[in-house]
Amino acid sequence: MANKLEYENFIKTVSGILGIEEHELKPETHIYDDLGIDSLGMFSLGMNLIKIYKIKLPLSEVSTIATITDLFNSLKKHEDKLSEKKA
Repeated sequence: MANKLEYENFIKTVSGILGIEEHELKPETHIYDDLGIDSLGMFSLGMNLIKIYKIKLPLSEVSTIATITDLFNSLKKHEDKLSEKKA
């Protein structure tokens, strides 16, 4: 069963994947500028999150993600779409 996507758990998961402290991940944290992640790192992070939360995220949407909040909201939006399909 997939993990439920909740913000606090999301932050713990992202910090674990990236190997950084949770307090370094604020809603406005810029993934590329603040965390120094490149496009390959973002792809890897996204693939890990998709696997953990069992959410399909279109690759076209990944290019619009800049902050931790953007990433969470994109995953949440697609989690909600997945829930609607199952209902």
